[in-house]
Amino acid sequence: MAETEKQSAGIALERPIVRLVEGELSIAGAFTWKLCNLLSAIESTGSLNRAAKQVGLSYKGAWEILERANNLSPRLLVSTAIGGRHGGGSVLTDAGKSLLKLLAKLRKEHDQFLEHINQELANNSEFNYLIRRTFMKASARNQFFGTISEIHEGGINVEVVIELKGGDSLVAAITQESMKNLGLALGVEVVALIKAPQVLIVTDLGPYRLSARNQLSGTVSRLQKGQVNTEVVVLLPGGSSVYATVTNDSIDELGLKEGISVVAAFKANTVFLAVAS
Repeated sequence: MAETEKQSAGIALERPIVRLVEGELSIAGAFTWKLCNLLSAIESTGSLNRAAKQVGLSYKGAWEILERANNLSPRLLVSTAIGGRHGGGSVLTDAGKSLLKLLAKLRKEHDQFLEHINQELANNSEFNYLIRRTFMKASARNQFFGTISEIHEGGINVEVVIELKGGDSLVAAITQESMKNLGLALGVEVVALIKAPQVLIVTDLGPYRLSARNQLSGTVSRLQKGQVNTEVVVLLPGGSSVYATVTNDSIDELGLKEGISVVAAFKANTVFLAVAS
């Protein structure tokens, strides 16, 4: 990717409106809601043939469901007259009406329960924000949520300082055009994305200084070794984790192990910013 492309990187996240908790009401045993739907259709049409078509069953399939239910029920659920152009008349018995009323009540209460749960979740801002952010799918291993605390404008590029939780912060370099397109301003919430191979792990700088704008001090919390590379996870003081991809040879040379202090460094122009649209 060209340098200018990196600097202008920005993503607008969709904010989908979804029902966070879904669930079908199921009843133990071999009972299925096909019977409930069939009973309801019979009540409204007065015909098994028309009821079967209404719920998407074949006439034979509807007969089999109804026969089994009638055989297993203590009382007859449907009274059916065989024959006629429309397959005979069918009516619910008192037992059938009672069962249909009970099932309708259960369905209503189940829907009300789900509505209550979803409303509870929607009213919890922290949970709502967390779930909404997980809708974003990106290949970048590092994804940080934060708030813009500083903006330093230059001729072409802009430095955006993002405050992370716990007091940690990072800097992104983007173009003026990207800042305008994303609607960035002080206090705006963003997600910063950095690919793990772009993160440099430093154990000891000695007398030297790095040119990388972002230098986050932390502790190695985990090493996930592969055949060629190792994923290094650095825990920052504020509780966020930074992921870096390092060669296995470098792991040995640096003497990396869990618990040691390191610096995770990456350039500001490798940081992608995303905002909710």
